[in-house]
Formats: sequence, structure tokens, C-alpha cells
Amino acid sequence: MKKLLKIDPHTHSNGISRCSHVTCEQIIEQKQAAGYDGAVLTNHCQEWYYPPEEHKKYIRSVIEEYRRGKAYAKSRGFRLMLGLEVTLNEPHYADWLLYGVTEKFLRATPCLYQLTQKQLFELCEKHGVLLVQAHPYRQSPCAPEYMHGVEINCSPTDLDKVEQVEAFAKAHGLMITCGTDYHGAFNPYHGGMLVPASVKTATDFAAHLRAAAKTTVFMEEDEKTYLAPRFL
Repeated sequence: MKKLLKIDPHTHSNGISRCSHVTCEQIIEQKQAAGYDGAVLTNHCQEWYYPPEEHKKYIRSVIEEYRRGKAYAKSRGFRLMLGLEVTLNEPHYADWLLYGVTEKFLRATPCLYQLTQKQLFELCEKHGVLLVQAHPYRQSPCAPEYMHGVEINCSPTDLDKVEQVEAFAKAHGLMITCGTDYHGAFNPYHGGMLVPASVKTATDFAAHLRAAAKTTVFMEEDEKTYLAPRFL
């Protein structure tokens, strides 16, 4: 049986995400110590961080942060992938994880937090990026027709909402991802996704989610497997 890798698809470093308490390097060290093989760096893109006219400058900072982390990850045999978490206000306040982004895609985007959910979804669709609503029951789920999936979040305040996330995904034919929303070792909860060793980049991760007949997540010591939407 081929080895599956443990990744956390939802992490934040303090060079960009002001709410985080860890550097890129510390995320890599701490995740490796906890048995992970990789992570997606999903730093924040939201309106109270910068004005719209500074979007491109901000994105350059996001990319620079990722590149520094990627270099350190490579030196340790860890897989750090590029992602983003965008906070929108339309149709209502919600956080969105973007999987499959590239530096080229990010540099070419308009100010993402000014978009509506529909506009962000259409932009992602055009470029092969997956749009997943993060921790959907911290607020409430948005329009299912303009997203690819929903996240099971492994923070203690969200684990009691797993059945709601599963039911929403099944009702609307959406994929399920799982991550920790990692901001530092003071929150030692354990969870994420199991992916094949062929997943080395953000685009590999998105391609896997699109093509796989099923996906497997883990929450502490428990594993759960979900059929892809087209097999439901």
C-alpha cells in the first residue's frame, strides 16, 4: 500500500496573519514534531489588513512569506504549499480557503476581499482553483452553488459541528476538507487530510481533490473517508 502523507490544509504564520503566534519556520517545526508531512499556508486576505489600492503590495508580502517558509521546509523535507484565506462580506461575512493557487494567479487578482462569493467562485473556476468555506458553522453556510466544498475545522470550538458540515456537504454535493486553523502550539489539536505522496504543490493538492473518488481526513486519532461529490 502506498504511503499517505499527513497534511494540515489550514495554517497561519505571523509574518502576514496578525492573529498567528508562529513564524513559517515554527509551523514547519511544530507540525513535523506532531507527525505531519506537509501543510498549506493559508494566510489572511481581509479588509482590515490593508486598503484596496495596496492589494498587489500585500500579495507580494504573502508570496515572500511563503517563499521563505518553502525554502526552510525544503531543508527539512517538509512540504509547504501556497494557499490563501479570503474574508468576504457578501452575501454575508464568511471566510474562504483557496486551494490550487499559484504565485501568478495571486499577482493577477483584483482586490479579493471586495468580491462577492459568486465573483470569487467564478474567478477561481476560471483558473482551476478550489473555493472551500472555512469553518462554515462559525457563521453560517453560504450559497452552495458558488463553492466547491466546506471544511471540517479541528479546533475545539468547531468539532461539535462535524455532523452539520457533513450533512450540508452531502445535501449539496460538495467536497469536504479538514484542517486545524493553526495559529500556534498553544492550540495542540490534531487533524487534517491524508493525501498521496504525489501531492507536492498547491496545484497537486487541488488536482487530487478534484480527481479522487474519495478523500480521507483525520481528527485526533480518528479517520473518516468521504466519497467525492460525483460519487454521492
